[in-house]
Amino acid sequence: MLAGNFSRLIVCLSAVCCCVNRGYLTQSVLAWWTYDRTDLIAPLDNLTLPELNSSAKDFTYSVETVGHAGVLTVGLDAEDGMLNSSQHVILTIAVVHSIALATFSDVVGWIYFVAWSISFYPQVIVNYRRKSVSGLSFDFLALNITGFLCYTIFNVGLFWIPEIQDEYFARHPRGVLPVEANDVFFAIHAVCLTIVQIAQCFIYPSDGQRLFKFTIIGLGALWLASVIMGILAAVHVVKWLDYLYYFSYVKLGITLIKYIPQAWMNFRRKSTVGWSIGNVLLDFTGGVLSLAQLFVIAYNFDDWTSTVGNPTKIGLGLLSIFFDVVFIVQHYVLYRKASHKVVDLYPEGESVTSSVLPD
Repeated sequence: MLAGNFSRLIVCLSAVCCCVNRGYLTQSVLAWWTYDRTDLIAPLDNLTLPELNSSAKDFTYSVETVGHAGVLTVGLDAEDGMLNSSQHVILTIAVVHSIALATFSDVVGWIYFVAWSISFYPQVIVNYRRKSVSGLSFDFLALNITGFLCYTIFNVGLFWIPEIQDEYFARHPRGVLPVEANDVFFAIHAVCLTIVQIAQCFIYPSDGQRLFKFTIIGLGALWLASVIMGILAAVHVVKWLDYLYYFSYVKLGITLIKYIPQAWMNFRRKSTVGWSIGNVLLDFTGGVLSLAQLFVIAYNFDDWTSTVGNPTKIGLGLLSIFFDVVFIVQHYVLYRKASHKVVDLYPEGESVTSSVLPD
């Protein structure tokens, strides 16, 4: 990451060995840099790569910025095709307005990561203290576990399976993996905590609550499609990478609708008892900070297309915040004085007693 007019860039050539067409370099070769954009830094000098055995060598460059912020990708190419620069010899250089602002953005990122990670615990605690899961929508849980399972499959597959990574880089030669270790941890952690909540539904009273038929049919169709897609990937009809993308699309779709059953249940019960407001407040905090970080990054890198050019991410973030606001209004304004009610939650007309007990 560079800031200011001049910065120093250290290039380690130990990784170059794996990019030589046949083993190690047996002779020195002339190499030069290639760029995907030319408006961020002054051109770097060419270099001569020495014969490489097992030892690494570093080259230090003084890099001059030209007054703009952003991210560029530079590759290393050499005479006689000695290096395969389209696949591996790649550096990503970030030029920012402020290193301090970049550090602030990283801190904000970790804060919302922690907020989202611990947001699963308040609901578990509420269920345990009440010894009841009445007020917690089973449909929400079913959608949530499906969404996070899909998210986990996508992250684990892209982060840990070399064959899928090869497919990704073949499709995006100069790209970087969109999954990091904290993404994998968050997804697995979310699945585990959601399973704990589901287990509580089998242990504690639920006032006769059950899944809606639409939820059962819809989720059944999604998992059936995943099995079919898996078979097609196994027989090489579709790529494994596309199979993972299917799960990412399912996660995206579920995020759009998963809060609706819980908001509807609160409305029918005229109560939020049993639905943890702590979960909502932490999720709201994470959502606001994630959007704030998006705009900080856009300013610091002079890349506003990352905001207006990614309406899906912003839309999902705003939708999540919208539902959090709905839950906050329900809890603190509309249903502050909840009482014991009997409500008809199901279209068949079965009356279900919704017990309203203190959190």
